[in-house]
Amino acid sequence: RRPVTEADLETPMQFFASGKESGGFENGIRNAVMIVLASPDFLYRAGAPPEDRAAGSTYALDDFELASRLSFFLWSRLPDEELLELAEQGKLRDERVLEQQVKRMLADPRSESLVTNFAAQWLDVRGVRAIVPDPVLYAEFNPDLGDAFAKEIELFVKSVLLEDHSVLELLSSDQTFVNERLALHYGIKNVRGDAFRRVTLADQNRFGLLGKGGILMATSYPNRTAPVLRGAWILESITGTPPAKPPANVPTF
Repeated sequence: RRPVTEADLETPMQFFASGKESGGFENGIRNAVMIVLASPDFLYRAGAPPEDRAAGSTYALDDFELASRLSFFLWSRLPDEELLELAEQGKLRDERVLEQQVKRMLADPRSESLVTNFAAQWLDVRGVRAIVPDPVLYAEFNPDLGDAFAKEIELFVKSVLLEDHSVLELLSSDQTFVNERLALHYGIKNVRGDAFRRVTLADQNRFGLLGKGGILMATSYPNRTAPVLRGAWILESITGTPPAKPPANVPTF
């Protein structure tokens, strides 16, 4: 994620020398690799603040830190050579260069992880496929429908984020993606086959994220709807204003 410094090499080389002395070259390499894999700098992405900054104050990221922020956010992986070269040249903080790189990265297939990783965590829908409603009350539910719920959310969020639509369309869009099984559940006619295709919704209750079956299922109990859970999800995931803790004198039900 950045060029190696002499300070980075000092500890691994000490372990290499110690291992080589006691067990030969291969043992030295084993020791060096061991300490690299155990290093916090290898395990975590953390940048140390400037020494002259007070605790809690803000400061500008350097170009290499910015490259990692971009890459792990948009691609969920290490920066590529182009990002690292620009960081090394000190050009990444230039607004025009930064905008060009964001557009390049969003156009890359690797940006799908923005949906499958970031958006899935943000919306807390990673476990949709594992949810099983009460089979007595919802006998028509099956794993195929659960998979379709999850795929619909993925394709819908991807269409908004990666096709350069307004983020407000996450709540207002009349577009979604269905296959035959999901179309049957929604009452949409003339959709055949397992392949998902984009459709325009007529029912306003299905618009945006709040109309998606997967979201509604994830914010319910297995046997009934849950306005409290759903309201908390909206406050936490959509408006960014989590509900306050209950007063101390409110008993637990």
